[in-house]
Amino acid sequence: MTGEEMKALRLGVGFSQAQLGALMGLSRESIGRMERSTDVIEKRTELALRYIALRGQTAEIRLIGLRAQIAAVLDDASVRATPSIERSQMLKQALADWVEAGGDENGRRLIERAQGLIGLINVSDPADGSWHDVMTDLIRLKREWAALAP
Repeated sequence: MTGEEMKALRLGVGFSQAQLGALMGLSRESIGRMERSTDVIEKRTELALRYIALRGQTAEIRLIGLRAQIAAVLDDASVRATPSIERSQMLKQALADWVEAGGDENGRRLIERAQGLIGLINVSDPADGSWHDVMTDLIRLKREWAALAP
């Protein structure tokens, strides 16, 4: 499989590089390098992508990808603990995608809570006493998200 073929399959099912990477356990950057043919596309990656393309973007596949993508955003926010408009935008889109794919109400509430916490990170000062509380809530949210039934 060439990088161009990989990109065509990804676009055919409507995934962004980040969504496909999250679904397959790869980074967005890895997907981009494969599409540019600077990284080798392993056979298992090709087979997984062809399977996804064959099945189409079912609600189940979309929800799996969204779960992984949101987990990655929460991990990034808890590790970096720095403001990021990109994280806020990703969560806004993820919420819309979650609802569209038929995700459950509990997941929707957790995504909304994640949006609030990411917003607090974006406007809080680490020297402020509430900063620790925000980060503690974020770690708690990560655990709740990980426990969300597939």
